[in-house]
Amino acid sequence: MIQKILPVFGIFIFVLLSGTVSELSSISVNIKSNLIVLTGTLVCCCISYPPKLFSELFASIRQAFSTDKKDFNGIINEIEALSVIRRSQGIVELDKKTNQIENEFLRMGIEMVVDGYDRYTIFKTLERRYDNFLGTRRSQADLINTMIKLLPVFGFVGTIIGLINVLNNMGTPALIGKGVATALLTTFYGLLYANLLCLPLGKKLTEKTKQDSIELALIIEGVLDIADKVNSKLIGYRLRYCIGELYQEDPSFETKLNGSQEGLPALKLALKKQFSRG
Repeated sequence: MIQKILPVFGIFIFVLLSGTVSELSSISVNIKSNLIVLTGTLVCCCISYPPKLFSELFASIRQAFSTDKKDFNGIINEIEALSVIRRSQGIVELDKKTNQIENEFLRMGIEMVVDGYDRYTIFKTLERRYDNFLGTRRSQADLINTMIKLLPVFGFVGTIIGLINVLNNMGTPALIGKGVATALLTTFYGLLYANLLCLPLGKKLTEKTKQDSIELALIIEGVLDIADKVNSKLIGYRLRYCIGELYQEDPSFETKLNGSQEGLPALKLALKKQFSRG
């Protein structure tokens, strides 16, 4: 609840500050200042990045604010159920359940198990998909970071433009006031957009990426265990042990491991890759 209220509160403060500044200056000066900051930043970003990345970024941000926290236990329970079907009822019944799997990444892995791919092929295919996902998210984060850097820069560019106008119109007091207002407002808007808009969005996207990467890593390890016909209970205990107490609801799960605390290579490698690059 608090996570949904805070963005609204931030937007309210943003609008309040912008409105206060707008009352202190003319509409034309405000429009000119915003155009200098936003147009310059967008033009540079459009030159530097492909158009598709912008649509992907908007989709990721929308998902970050519209979806709740990842239910890792739900994913693990689903993997356990699929493992039971694989061991007790066979490939045919597992194939029938494939269309009922909502998670696209998990469904792809189970389809590969049903189709009879070997463990190595399944792992390399899912790992490549995982790397592509992280690569896309890193590009999106890089786009936001670029905007955070460019917005204040073009704010200072507007300041220089305003000071040049002041120097060119020293004999006209009215134009001097407009030049000074443009010079100060562009810096203000550049810092405001960068710190109250882009910076929180970047942090939100980073947290969303961490959650998604853990989910994908869990699925990779779970699918590999299903392919190896590992006991469903052991799969659940091992996955919960690996992600730690922070991401699971059963505080007594460590006692259920029965001494089997061996590492999960695929999952640990994936998590290490994610957090080392983050």
